[in-house]
Amino acid sequence: MFLLSEALFVGLYSLLLYTIISNLHISFFIELFIIGFIKHLLGYYSGLQNFYCKYKYNKYIHYDNIIYQSILEGLVFIYLGYILKNLITSKYIICFIIGFILHILSELLGFHYLFCNINIK
Repeated sequence: MFLLSEALFVGLYSLLLYTIISNLHISFFIELFIIGFIKHLLGYYSGLQNFYCKYKYNKYIHYDNIIYQSILEGLVFIYLGYILKNLITSKYIICFIIGFILHILSELLGFHYLFCNINIK
């Protein structure tokens, strides 16, 4: 149940970022990269990721490679957006689904656990 609540939050967070970034009137794929990048970076600077790792895995984290991880998340957003753009016409729904699905997949595939362990200082 917590996983679905977390994924819903991340989907809405991604949707909020898209709503703000869509005003730039640039390519949708560039918007997706910016959303993934900023989502990860803001998660760090706002303390969301540290809270998540402490809540989920009882670990406090500190990043040495936050920029590289943010770039990677931006690229994953582009990849998933490319797939979804062929299936869904609404860019708002695509952004929500990417955030929602990416959170669930990251948890199920162990990426969140790996992320929290790699970044321990």
